[in-house]
Amino acid sequence: MRSRRNVLAGLGTIGVTGLAGCVALPFGNDHSDNEDVSLSTADIGSLAWPESPFPVAVPPSLVNAHRDRTRELLAAVPSDPSVPNGAVSEEVQSDRERTANQLDDEPDEPWPTEELSTWRERRNEAACVLGTYRAATGKDDAEALTERQQGVRDDLASFVADHEYRASSPLEAVLAHAPIEELVGDCRRHVRPAPAYPSDPVASPFQAGDAVGRVELARATLADARRLREAYLGERSETTAQWTALIDASRRFEYAASRTRSSVTDFLDREESPFRTDLDGTAGRWLFRRASGYLEAKTEEAREHRDDGQFAAAVIEAGQILAGVEALRATINGIRDGAYLGEVTTESVSRTADRAREAITAIGESENPRVAAQIVRPTLGTFEYVTDLTAEHYADAVRVEGDLAWAELYARAVPAAAEFVVERLG
Repeated sequence: MRSRRNVLAGLGTIGVTGLAGCVALPFGNDHSDNEDVSLSTADIGSLAWPESPFPVAVPPSLVNAHRDRTRELLAAVPSDPSVPNGAVSEEVQSDRERTANQLDDEPDEPWPTEELSTWRERRNEAACVLGTYRAATGKDDAEALTERQQGVRDDLASFVADHEYRASSPLEAVLAHAPIEELVGDCRRHVRPAPAYPSDPVASPFQAGDAVGRVELARATLADARRLREAYLGERSETTAQWTALIDASRRFEYAASRTRSSVTDFLDREESPFRTDLDGTAGRWLFRRASGYLEAKTEEAREHRDDGQFAAAVIEAGQILAGVEALRATINGIRDGAYLGEVTTESVSRTADRAREAITAIGESENPRVAAQIVRPTLGTFEYVTDLTAEHYADAVRVEGDLAWAELYARAVPAAAEFVVERLG
């Protein structure tokens, strides 16, 4: 089971806007007659993720590089640190011990790219510990940190300038370079001077540690982008630049997604319920909120990625918009036909989870499993999120059933969306 923090972070990167927030809907109220329904993780069950969409194996050396660097950072901090401020000393010691205990712990992540993300975070934590310790003991790293930060910016600019999206086909360009685009975007955010290194690091050691950790995370993120590209190109003997092909494809897909989305425009950004039926207290209310909110958020995310030049991601997001439209259509038709309005029970949640799991699992048997895995990814985060909330006893049964119902409807629309993307990529 992935940690709640990691699940939330993962959701943030795949556009599941509103799932962890927005406690109220734009219409109706949150009262439910099913508030006493008790759920356990056994009622939800586990989910096996589809095969990783990255087109080649990720070498173990990428994880080993993070592990070695994490160990190196921690080695610079005594296991029993002597810090004038006792509270800071205790915190540094605790954080160092926790991070050190993870060095030999293999993350239980379904995809190699997810495992790399976990190791980058561990490396970040180790750098935070070192930065905090150095600040608390009177070391001012402001000048050195500025130089490292500028070094990462320069290396990032060089990497982006040299990024031709080389691949054996436009399809493989999408699969191989979409995660690289994501890492480049993350690196840009991490290298911003926020949090700034404090003018008085002794007085603000944890802020100093956060600043050091952020630059280390930027370095780790760029290193993964570079190594993933090298790993892919090392397994392909003949590649050509696919940059122009992806730009053209993203424009075509933008038009197709916009045209398809127009069929449900009347059901988006609504302040009043579009249904005559009273949805208060029903799974249908949460299902509609999930389906319409996802489509709105994903459309905006795709626009931002196109503007940022992330054209591989934009192609995948076009497929996700197509699947999202079909999920919203199925939601609308289902509610109009009286589905998703009945009493929510432990058994009904469990049945919904079974249907969602069946639909997601079927992705692995589709004609385009790697593209389908990329498109279905939002449902993977949804499934794990509701499982995590249930484990922590925060789950509301009505909302869980609504979210799982959306995961099923969306996953069932994925094979057709994947086929559309593959056929038009050429």
